[in-house]
Amino acid sequence: MPKKLQEKDFYPIVGRWLKKSKNCFKTEINSGLAYGRIDVYGVRDIGGDHSGEIETISIEVKRGSEAFGTASGQALGYKVYAHRVYLADVRDTTFSDDEISIANHLGIGLIQIKGTKCTEILTSPVYKPLTRLHLKLLENLGLGKCQLCGCCFESGSKDHHNSKIVSTMKNALEQKKGLMFWNYLVGERKKDGTHPFDIEHQTFERRFLCSDCVQTFKEWVDASCNTEK
Repeated sequence: MPKKLQEKDFYPIVGRWLKKSKNCFKTEINSGLAYGRIDVYGVRDIGGDHSGEIETISIEVKRGSEAFGTASGQALGYKVYAHRVYLADVRDTTFSDDEISIANHLGIGLIQIKGTKCTEILTSPVYKPLTRLHLKLLENLGLGKCQLCGCCFESGSKDHHNSKIVSTMKNALEQKKGLMFWNYLVGERKKDGTHPFDIEHQTFERRFLCSDCVQTFKEWVDASCNTEK
């Protein structure tokens, strides 16, 4: 008797579809924070030639046996993390008119999984995720946002969040890596005594510069010094 597939068996199928159809440069499965785990999560560039803006996509995967309203509500909840939210359901036939109406009313996208093929039935609207949770999740996936150009770049990996960035300008220039620095001014303002870093001369306010901006910043400084001479 063939083994019954579990939800997690469909994650790679949805992940490959997300990468190919939505041009995501980063995809992860079973990712999230303490408030919930997202089955499949993708990040893609949408800013064109003049912006480093990104868009994140969350997909909740079901095997077709879950009550549609319950599954839809779970998919919608991840708008705190992502710009677009989808429910991907395993089924031989497409969604019914009522199901599409429910999804449309709630504001989620729908994806049909049939075999190894995914088909987008309904496109998700765009949401504004909570900045705090959105950036924290990106960092957990090894992505940082550059404070200068606004792009999203590889700052590490899922297991080692900041392994591809350094904490001094000298090392960043020599190793051609991104830079992580700390904003003490904002950190001091946010202190409430509850965070383990809420002690004098320490802060947890992390900021990033991508390697391109580190090099550009050096060129600006060099040009300014040469002009003054």
